[in-house]
Amino acid sequence: MRTQWRIGLAALAMLAGAALAATRLTPFSSGSVAVPASEDERRVWSQAEQLNELIARGNVIYTDPTLTAYVQGVIDRLYPEFKGTIRITLLKAPDLNAFAVPDGHIYVNIGLLARFQNEAQLATVMAHEGIHFTNRHGTLSQKSLKDNAALATFGSMLGIPILPQLVAVSSMFGFSRELETEADQAGFQRLTQAGYDVREAPRVFEHLAREVKAEDIKEPYFFATHPKLQDRVDNMTRLSSQSVGGGDGTSRADYARAVQHARLDNFENMLSMGRAKQALIMLEDAGHVSELPAHAPYYLGEAYRLRGNQGDLDRAEAAYRRAIEAAAEFPPSHRALGLVLLKTERPIDAAASFERYLALAPDAADRKYVESYLRIARKKGGTP
Repeated sequence: MRTQWRIGLAALAMLAGAALAATRLTPFSSGSVAVPASEDERRVWSQAEQLNELIARGNVIYTDPTLTAYVQGVIDRLYPEFKGTIRITLLKAPDLNAFAVPDGHIYVNIGLLARFQNEAQLATVMAHEGIHFTNRHGTLSQKSLKDNAALATFGSMLGIPILPQLVAVSSMFGFSRELETEADQAGFQRLTQAGYDVREAPRVFEHLAREVKAEDIKEPYFFATHPKLQDRVDNMTRLSSQSVGGGDGTSRADYARAVQHARLDNFENMLSMGRAKQALIMLEDAGHVSELPAHAPYYLGEAYRLRGNQGDLDRAEAAYRRAIEAAAEFPPSHRALGLVLLKTERPIDAAASFERYLALAPDAADRKYVESYLRIARKKGGTP
């Protein structure tokens, strides 16, 4: 709790800082000149550095050098004159979010990466966030504690663990409708100049809009202070319709390989947080599952089991069996199947599943837990 108070107080200091006049600033032309030009801007950068330090100490960074380098490569392609100045950091959170801070750091949740279908879609969001830095939107924006989103952010920081806190932190860097539209338009130009297929741009928001509707939420975090989601779809559709089209970055297979581990870790995160409905949106998509490893039906089974609707135990069992058929050496599928079989009064089969799990994972951290269920299954099944 003490750490949460420190984080909350730091956020309060950022939010309660002197409001900055929303005058037009000349965009940075390259990384070599990207430095604060006034005392106000230096103060904003100092606050950004404090936030960076809090994130670095918060055990929320997703450490995958290969994936980080991949996303960094996308931003470097979009902003070659800012290479070394705009820096990518991935966060563990499963929420739909990415945000930039005034000193050139861009944070991207793996939950957002997991939902994209190709690199051009990723580049659409990275281009947008990059403009927030190059056009100095952090210095132009104004915030106060009267802002309801800011109050919600501050309150969440005091009582919610680190990952949800960081999701909320991004709302502190939401900008005006004018600045967000500017980031869309200027970011779109970056997409075109970098050679990406701009026809993918509206698909980013169409895909996310479907997920928002399925989850029955008002707006995902990434869009909390951006223009309304449908406005983003319309804006990107209009811009892409005026383009000749073509370009690259559309290979789903290449992108799937790049983000495969993050997608699986994202499922683990969502399921550990009880977000079965959110996980099912992707896991019930045959196209998405086809890009995952053979044992992916295991996560589908876990999501059904956690949701607990009528018939979900049967759906979970079927998913676990598909996972075992496709990847028999993946231990968790056997443990999960054993739990379902035990719950549905098939103790002999449950015992066999637990035994198989323990054979495949003799050093499992949950060995004692599974052994206790194995003893229960054997007792119920009348075996020693």
